[in-house]
Order: sequence, then structure tokens, then C-alpha cells
Amino acid sequence: MNMRFRLLFSLAAVLMLAVWAAPTDPSDVKSDVPALFAFHDVIYPLWHNAWPNKDLALMKELVPQIREHMAELEKAKLPGILRDKQAKWDAGVQAMAAAVAKYEQAVAGGELQPSLDAAEELHARYEGLVRMVRPVMKELDAYHQVLYQVYHYQWPAKDLAALRASGTELAKACEVLQTAAVPKRFEAKTEALKAAFAALGAATAELNQALAGEDWKVIDATLETVHTRYQDVEKVFEK
Repeated sequence: MNMRFRLLFSLAAVLMLAVWAAPTDPSDVKSDVPALFAFHDVIYPLWHNAWPNKDLALMKELVPQIREHMAELEKAKLPGILRDKQAKWDAGVQAMAAAVAKYEQAVAGGELQPSLDAAEELHARYEGLVRMVRPVMKELDAYHQVLYQVYHYQWPAKDLAALRASGTELAKACEVLQTAAVPKRFEAKTEALKAAFAALGAATAELNQALAGEDWKVIDATLETVHTRYQDVEKVFEK
């Protein structure tokens, strides 16, 4: 009897531990923060419309939406699966809040360059949080980090030497990307992604051919193509 009782007690204890260990909310096993990705609704027009077009009026118009999204982000909680990133997340949210405050102050001042700089910092802080929560592929991120410098700085400055150096880095990043394993959650998109990676690689090769010369019409066209092909890759992940 005592032996049977001990066995039943042990089994009950194991079952209780299993229940306690299981997530009480299905969202706890998803690497997702809805408030963060909802923020993209205002980050997108800020970065892709207001910033490149130097549209100060639009930057001012977006302030209330940015403020609202920031308030929601500050209240957001990480799912259980990301609890090991809590300290970095908290620091990132604080940095994001500081960037929002800086942006609001710059835009209220009415000066274009400080507003552009503040918008860039805000975007960078947002991208940092996104990568922290959901880096799609480290190989693609490595390519994007170089492309960012190319598209937003080296190309506008017509810095041919820097562009040539970056072109070499992009080519190396492409080689790695071509053979990179597609994350399991995107396995169903493997064929589409491989095709998009190949198109990006071909565009990058054409860019390097153009950068070997000094014809800016050709360079400009190939840079736009590279940027478009990169966006095509992102779209495959987002579909």
C-alpha cells in the first residue's frame, strides 16, 4: 500500500509540474510583440516618404500617431519565449522613447536637418527592436546593413570609392545568402526566397560592374534595381 501511494503521489507531482511549466497563454510561445509591429504603420510613411522627400510638414503630421504608438509600446509585454531578452528589450524601449522625444522636439523647432536626423535615429531604434524580437535571417540582415549605408549615405554623396568598397561587401553577403538555410518558419516559401535571393545576387553583380566605371546614369539605375530587389526579398517574407 505504501509503495502504491508513493507511486501515485509521484505521478501527481509530475503532472502538476507539467501543468505549471506549460504556457497559460498561446501567445507566450510566439516571438511577437503586436504593439511593435503596429508601430510600423507610422514608421513606414516616416522613413519611406517623409524622410527621403525631406517633408517636414508630413513629419509634423505624424507626431500624434508616433506618440500614440509609443505609449502602446511602453505598455507592451514580451512573450514568455523572449523572456531572456527582457533587459535588452527594456533598454531598447527606453532608447526608443528618448528618440521619440527628440523627434518631437526637433520637429517642433521647425528646422529640417535636426528633424531628419531625429527621424533617422527613431527609425534606427525601431529597427533595433524589430531585429531583437524577430530577425528574419542574419545573412539578409548583414546585406541590409551595408545596403543602408549605400542607399542613404554613399549614393547621395556620390562617394564612388565608398560605393565600390560597399559593392564588394554586398557581393560577399550575397554569396553567403545564396547558400543560407531558410528559417523553418519560412520553409514553405523556400522556392520563392531562393528565386528572390538569386535576383538580388544578379542585381548586385550588375551593380559592381557599373561601379567599375564612372557612368552615373548606369550606376544610379543599378543601385535602384538593387534596392528594389532587396525590397522584393522582404516582400516574400511578409506575404
